[in-house]
Amino acid sequence: MDGTLIDSSPAVAAAWKLLKETGYEFLDLDHILRSAHGYRTIDALRKWCKIKDEELLKREVVRFENAILSNAQAKAGSGGGIIALPGVSQFLDDIEASIDSQHATHFYASQALPAAGLRIPKVFVTAESVTQGKPAPDPYLLGAKLNNVSPFDCIVVEDAPTGIRSGKASGALVLATCTSHTRESLERESPDFLVPNLSYVKASRNPDGSVTLAIAQPADRKETAPTPDDTPLHTPALSRVPSATDIFKKIHSGVATPRESGTEIDDYGARGIKAMSGF
Repeated sequence: MDGTLIDSSPAVAAAWKLLKETGYEFLDLDHILRSAHGYRTIDALRKWCKIKDEELLKREVVRFENAILSNAQAKAGSGGGIIALPGVSQFLDDIEASIDSQHATHFYASQALPAAGLRIPKVFVTAESVTQGKPAPDPYLLGAKLNNVSPFDCIVVEDAPTGIRSGKASGALVLATCTSHTRESLERESPDFLVPNLSYVKASRNPDGSVTLAIAQPADRKETAPTPDDTPLHTPALSRVPSATDIFKKIHSGVATPRESGTEIDDYGARGIKAMSGF
């Protein structure tokens, strides 16, 4: 959710600073802010705050998430609040996505999304929904189950290496966004698709229930076909070998094929695809 759909970075940094100032002076904030993204709050506090008492850990999770929300509310409108990332609102409306915000509790996620102007989805997987967080596949397996679909008929939208691993382990396709990590760090995880942010992806639902994703190419890209100079992901949004087309055909029995190519847009359709977005 955070880093994929919304950005609450200033408020999160302030919450970690609060912990450092109130009993956890050993915290290396620079390291944590570089490394903690993609972990469930409870796992992050257990790891970096070294909390072993489970009841204390639960209380600190509540304190941490309350600190994020209060900081965001105090700085809303001044660049320090919780905001929707580019393209997210339209994408969610178009694809009717379910949301896996398993990094955060239901309490936090149910307030953070409206604070960013986003609706609460019908299917909502949060931190307390699973016993194992990312990179385990549990969150996305549960999301698929709650949607009554196979994970092989899902596409996961992720922004962090741990989330990409989780999505791939579930068997879903993974679309990664470069909204919180470097392109290079995401490429190492080999997602099926890679874009700067969700403004590069347009979704539409077809009369037969299938979904078409249109993925924009960068402005300086001269060809739609992969070239020898491309990264293994065929910058920015074609799949790892052999090709996005072949992967879609393999998973969706030939339903999904590129329907139209131009200098800026490639379209891929997949019957029954369900989009799940992670934190």
